[in-house]
Amino acid sequence: MAELNKLQRCYHCGAVLQSEDPNKDGYISPDIIEKYPEGLLLCNNCYKTEKFKNNPQEATFDEDYEKILKVIRAKKALVVYVVDLFSFEGSFINRLIELLEGIDVLVVANKRDLLPKEANDADLEAYVAHRLRVAHFNVVDSVITSTNHGGYNLDKMFQLIIKYGEGRDVYFVGASTSGKSALISEFLKMYLNNTSKMIVTYTFNDTNLRGIRIPITNKNYIYETPGTSIDNSLLSKVETSVYNAIVPKKAVEPKKVVLTKDTALMFGSLVCIELLSKERTPIYAYVSNKVDVKAHKSILGDNSKFIKGIFEKGTYKPASANFKNLKDFDVYEFQITEEGGRDIGILGLGWINFQGNKQNFRIYVPKGVYVYTTRSKIKHDFKQK
Repeated sequence: MAELNKLQRCYHCGAVLQSEDPNKDGYISPDIIEKYPEGLLLCNNCYKTEKFKNNPQEATFDEDYEKILKVIRAKKALVVYVVDLFSFEGSFINRLIELLEGIDVLVVANKRDLLPKEANDADLEAYVAHRLRVAHFNVVDSVITSTNHGGYNLDKMFQLIIKYGEGRDVYFVGASTSGKSALISEFLKMYLNNTSKMIVTYTFNDTNLRGIRIPITNKNYIYETPGTSIDNSLLSKVETSVYNAIVPKKAVEPKKVVLTKDTALMFGSLVCIELLSKERTPIYAYVSNKVDVKAHKSILGDNSKFIKGIFEKGTYKPASANFKNLKDFDVYEFQITEEGGRDIGILGLGWINFQGNKQNFRIYVPKGVYVYTTRSKIKHDFKQK
């Protein structure tokens, strides 16, 4: 009687897996099949080029903004660049920074209220200054602010705008999630129009972009430009109910977890971080208080079972119907070479903080979501007592 055998296929591209010819489709190293005979496998090509990536996607940039920035440059105007302190890397757009070179820029690091009260302002200011240096972004000044709970440092921000913007136009720019409009609203509460001009909705020349124009004098204005989109954020990949769960409405409470080898840390059913190295690693997780943060014993080499049980079933909350199987996720591996306090962040969700000690991490995120690592934003004492 003929024997019927089911052929193993690549979980990503569907090619029949084979171990004879590396130049043909579906090639997989023989030791992988021997080690994981029952797992859902990837051919070598998909493993290298599709799943385990080295260059997370950075945010794209609206070309119409280049036209606005040319006008700003010609006017020698002051730019107030508003960034989201909670999601700094997402609102700190490299292409925009390049285009702002040579323009006077005041950086406003907003949403201080979303960080724990015990976070040290001096540390936060040092973090902002460090990121500016790394980006080779020369600015006239910077300030940390918040518009909630009566506002924080708003008077200082207004004083700096007056100091650096006197006698010229001022343009507020920033990502759509930076809180730029809230800052403008706070400004208008204090604003007294002593000019003959009106506050109007304004369409920027040769673009489809609209914003608000506020007269400072009869010749100078504050312009609020529309927020730049962030298409590499988790926020752009999920439905409204999940969006509302992962965007913090109040100060986040850091969650402490100790990771050991082969431990996976789940952030809802959206993101998974595995520790691959042997070094026991305490971490603090900074995400919305509505996101489940749970440690789970992973099954390295048989991630199919793990992913099916966690992501597909929505074991932890929130879960998105947009991510149904492993094909919907990118996987990154980070080898930490720096010592000292480090962060690994998932754009739109939050970050983990730990002490760098040559750890290896594997991170599952929905396709197209930006993952980054930087020095710590908030310092912790990780010494074992």
